[in-house]
Amino acid sequence: MRKIVFLLSILFVSCEDVIKVDLPKAPELVVIDAELSRPQGGGAAQLRVLVTKTTDYYSADIITVNNASVSLLFDNQVLFANHTEGGEYLIDVTEITIDKEYQLVVDVDGVLFTATEELTLSGTFDRVVQGDGQLFSGNETEALITLTDRPGLGNYYLFDFSYNNLFVTRDRFYDGQQFTFSFFYDDLFPKNEEVVIRMVGIDEDFFTYMQILLSHSGQNGGGPFATATSTLLGNFVSSEKESIALGYFRVVESSSLPFTAE
Repeated sequence: MRKIVFLLSILFVSCEDVIKVDLPKAPELVVIDAELSRPQGGGAAQLRVLVTKTTDYYSADIITVNNASVSLLFDNQVLFANHTEGGEYLIDVTEITIDKEYQLVVDVDGVLFTATEELTLSGTFDRVVQGDGQLFSGNETEALITLTDRPGLGNYYLFDFSYNNLFVTRDRFYDGQQFTFSFFYDDLFPKNEEVVIRMVGIDEDFFTYMQILLSHSGQNGGGPFATATSTLLGNFVSSEKESIALGYFRVVESSSLPFTAE
């Protein structure tokens, strides 16, 4: 078992006044964050789709799309999603399996955005415990994450540590092994309050996409899918050549564990 500490904090220091630059208004684009997920090892799945639109660079508002038509196609079946609120659409699926294609179709104002993916299996999320390591201020909270990787597959993982803290890793140095690494929450992380840490098995394409997206968006402002700051394209294709959709559709296994810092 190996242990490695990932340094996830970058300090930006400036003594200059903030200057707001007038930027040209960018075209409004559709953003689709879509995940079809089952528990690691099997079980009932759920499709969650969040449909929004991009905003101006300085805007903190999120434009939700509440009148889209969202459907999932597989095995000659068509399942239609229910809109809940805030641009979110849900479908419960009895079972998803490997070696099968799942096609997502999102209709926004008559334009069809389509993506097709297969299930990516995951390793196991074994445990999370609090460590006593520190970084800069001495007030950070260390979470020790232990996973067991699937051997010989070239696995990739996305971790959601809550509070918009996302991290991706690959098994280049721990293929088929149990592996422990450290994640550090900053000094504002609440103590004695439970959060849920989620591990998702992802494929190489989505791993690369998330690396670029996180480098563009950082770990703030409502998450990387809240307001797109660039035209990084995902895996959606459009029925109209002049229309594009940002975002990504993935079919995955996931695991979650609770964590409470003392």
